[in-house]
Amino acid sequence: MTVTSFESLWSYASSALQVIVSFRTLAAISLGAVVYWLIPRAHRSKALIPISIAIVLLGYQRPVLLPIVTGAICALVYLAVHRGMPRMWIVAALVALYAVLHGLFGLLTFTPWLDWSGLTPEYVLPTIGLTAAFTFLRMVHFSVDYGSGAWPGEAAARESVAPRPLTYAAWCLFFPTFVHLPLIRYQAWSEQFTNLPERLSGDHLRKGILRIGQALLKGVFLGVVFVTFNPNAILLSPDGRSFFELFAAAIVSAIAYYIGFSAFIDLGIGAASLYGITLPENFAPVLKMVRIHRMRDFWRNWNITTTRWLNDYVYQPLGGHRRHPVRNVLLTMTACGLWHSVSLLGAAWGLGLGLLLVIEHGWNRLRIRHGWPEVPPALRSVLLLCAVAFVNLALTPYGYTAQSARYFYPLHWLGLA
Repeated sequence: MTVTSFESLWSYASSALQVIVSFRTLAAISLGAVVYWLIPRAHRSKALIPISIAIVLLGYQRPVLLPIVTGAICALVYLAVHRGMPRMWIVAALVALYAVLHGLFGLLTFTPWLDWSGLTPEYVLPTIGLTAAFTFLRMVHFSVDYGSGAWPGEAAARESVAPRPLTYAAWCLFFPTFVHLPLIRYQAWSEQFTNLPERLSGDHLRKGILRIGQALLKGVFLGVVFVTFNPNAILLSPDGRSFFELFAAAIVSAIAYYIGFSAFIDLGIGAASLYGITLPENFAPVLKMVRIHRMRDFWRNWNITTTRWLNDYVYQPLGGHRRHPVRNVLLTMTACGLWHSVSLLGAAWGLGLGLLLVIEHGWNRLRIRHGWPEVPPALRSVLLLCAVAFVNLALTPYGYTAQSARYFYPLHWLGLA
């Protein structure tokens, strides 16, 4: 093999390995872990915050204002809860703030302001949008569980022990949950943080390396899929395509979307494990996921911690399955869509997924009433994957160009975009 061919092969392999995460980020995570375990155990809990911020800034290359603004919002929520402000007020303020922030994302992403800021749409979403979305979930959870006053449905158990400022700050800024998911509840975090291990165990090290390696392998798979097939491009340009090509693209698109998102979470779980911290699982294994044949089971295995959050803080307070379950499902999924994007596209996307749940439930009731035979599980799995793929492509808030997407944002109609 010549030097030129070796360099070409390495360039291709290196690019494939960095589909999910850059080598720079991996180096920062590893170096941070070494520094963390070299610090005396008595000071390790205090060191976790500056180490996390350093990794966010230097490894993930997030803007400096991001941890500053996030830290300030988290501090304000802590003070509001500590001073006994009613949790309904805090949650209402958080929802309003989140809507405004997403309006700013729209202003940045779909107007000339983006050129002025020096950012790109590909940069705004993963750096600002995801962090804001994850922080919003954590702050609502904390406000409801620890705030005062009544809450519809009392979905979450109230805690009597006051949160400690250092534990709370580390929970807010720990880099795997700051940049990625899954959502670890404050109660579970507090139990681990107050009993940090004295040394890195073999189990934590092995799990960390395996999960990060798994994320990299998934990234390589995605790179190969989109270079050789690119299912989304096929589905967005269906003219002249055969039914089989569109059908195959729908299946591959749904699986690739799942693999990409789960790889991003694998990285966060693996990175946390290198610091002796266990985060909850957020995705079922890929082989289990592709065999799921009910929308209900899909949501129990897809983005698990966020699904539980939606159940605890939206679905149950609305009444759950006790009263108006169809309405509650549609409102919950619409809220899920608006959490992804405060826009008409976001609301339509969530409503579309909610309708899939309602239609499936209605069909099952009708089938049982008339004694109709059940559709084979394998066929139901295929139909479910196709439905999810087409809803994602048709209504996903981030699948449109800047010229078309801006019309779906409130800022456009307010004359600001």
